Amino acid sequence: MTAPHITEVPLRFCDTDRLGHVNNAVYAVLCEAGRAEMLQSVGLLEPSSAHAVVIARLELDFLREMNWPGTAVVESAIHQIGTKSFRVRHRIRIGDMLCARALSVLAVMSTETRRAVPLEQAWRDAFGQWFLPDFI
Repeated sequence: MTAPHITEVPLRFCDTDRLGHVNNAVYAVLCEAGRAEMLQSVGLLEPSSAHAVVIARLELDFLREMNWPGTAVVESAIHQIGTKSFRVRHRIRIGDMLCARALSVLAVMSTETRRAVPLEQAWRDAFGQWFLPDFI
């Protein structure tokens, strides 16, 4: 069954701003943690690989504030797969409260040429377990 990848990230005191809530920049870091853990779990971010993943776009909708202490739950799903890039949707929750939604556009790049390359079939196959085009 297809389901989003789940990453739990403990919030830190240093993530908060003067108002006592988690700073907006941390939301992007939480999305990165979700993406990285998802891709690394199937061996797609190996340091010795000839390919790397770079972010081309990030859209973030802030829905609720988050406060420390707590644990953010990042749900990540593959939204769309293109020739050289793919889209990942994220939901960030604290308990049952939806705090943010995001969309990341990622490109696969050759570490040698520093240019985008087509996604290999192994990547496409690995993405299948998280492919949820209607995930919001």
